[in-house]
Amino acid sequence: MLALTTAACAAGAPSRGATGVYAARPPPLAERLAGPPWSWMEPEQLAPDTGSQSDEELLAWLISADRAQRAEAQVRLLPRGESLLPGLESLAAGARDDEARSALLEFIQLLTRRRVHPELLGGHPELSALSAKAVARGQGLVAFWEVEPAPRELIEEQPVVLCGNDGRPVSRLRIEGRRLQELRDKLATLGGLALPGVERLLASPSATVRLQGVVLTAALGLRPIQATLERLRNDPGEVELDARYEASDLAVKAGRASWRSRVSISQRASLVARRLDAVGRQVREDDKPLYRIEDGIVEWLGGIRKTGAADDNPSLFDMLSGDLINGLRQGGGMDATDAQQYWNRVRPAWRLFWMTVGARVDDYRREDWFALLDSRNGYQLRKEPGSGDEAVLRIEAPVGVEAEVVAFPTVPNDAVVVQRGVLPLTLSFKEPVYTLGIRLRSGGDWVDSGPFFAPRKGARMTVWLQPEFFQRYLKERAARR
Repeated sequence: MLALTTAACAAGAPSRGATGVYAARPPPLAERLAGPPWSWMEPEQLAPDTGSQSDEELLAWLISADRAQRAEAQVRLLPRGESLLPGLESLAAGARDDEARSALLEFIQLLTRRRVHPELLGGHPELSALSAKAVARGQGLVAFWEVEPAPRELIEEQPVVLCGNDGRPVSRLRIEGRRLQELRDKLATLGGLALPGVERLLASPSATVRLQGVVLTAALGLRPIQATLERLRNDPGEVELDARYEASDLAVKAGRASWRSRVSISQRASLVARRLDAVGRQVREDDKPLYRIEDGIVEWLGGIRKTGAADDNPSLFDMLSGDLINGLRQGGGMDATDAQQYWNRVRPAWRLFWMTVGARVDDYRREDWFALLDSRNGYQLRKEPGSGDEAVLRIEAPVGVEAEVVAFPTVPNDAVVVQRGVLPLTLSFKEPVYTLGIRLRSGGDWVDSGPFFAPRKGARMTVWLQPEFFQRYLKERAARR
């Protein structure tokens, strides 16, 4: 079992500032600007860290005031599950200030979503006391629902498929009623500590309420105890719901607006149970450590959000998860051979994510994240709606730089110069443009980007360049090929 033996905890006052490697090295510098979205970031700022962290050190990181450090510890410790409880109990016993206890509660809410059932906290007095208010909150919300349930809160949404496709597609049970949406959103703020309350819904004598509990379980990403799952798999109850086709052109052609459908609780519960262990990819015995680490990041990212899904079949892998993982891969994680090496390599980019995106994961703007990562390579993009049907490309640089814009109408090696001049340049295209490249003059030579940018019809793309960084990036990219 893990045990916390840090000097800070022994003194009864764990440190609240950044510690270890987070304290030893400043984070990358990123400043928002009015022209390019971000200041230009020296590539050296994302150089790998060194060293290693023990389990005891990671436990202490859980109450760090540095959000990136706290989040890294959460991701790395989450798979340890129940074995963490003794160490967490010791940490809770020493954490007496409100901020430290709030940070620890944050991790408990993550841990209890799928890894540790809240009832296991009962054997650890400090953790039980820390969690009691949230558990009671969830129980109270459900108790009110049991007294005044709302029966017509779910709608079955059926996909439309073309004739000849094998198999019947799985429908979704969408939370459409305002009251059930409000209950979901309030329970979502409790993380896994909402589970005791949700399990009361799953044990309700009303088949309608039990089905609502099954949908909430999936929408909130919670894992009930195994006995509850087995009972629901054998639940004979059925509930009649309004049904419709999901929005699509095919649905319009089908012509059937809505109908009544009978939904089996056992079938829906079986679907939810199967998804609890799904990771959104094909798992193999010889998986790289990288993939298992990334599975943990996806699980963690789903847990820190304070909003529930709209139905009982939420996506396992969303846009933010993919963008973060790809950014960390570009930051050096792709070739890591173990977890320690992975985190040493990606930690600078991870800290960058928390400085810019992590504080508002429920309002993610992916172009901000991409522009920030790309700034180390000497370019940043912004895509905006245009004012007409043309595709508009504007290229800017901090100083006058001679450049050529080239198109590739047939094959990548068949480049045609579209415009030549000193930046900034603005180009408009009435016909579709698939790929454009930039050539910059470096001394007496041209440095060629190859196919690089693809402005869309009816949209405006602005490209900001930092010539020194961009030329270095293009040369390094060419050398790797």
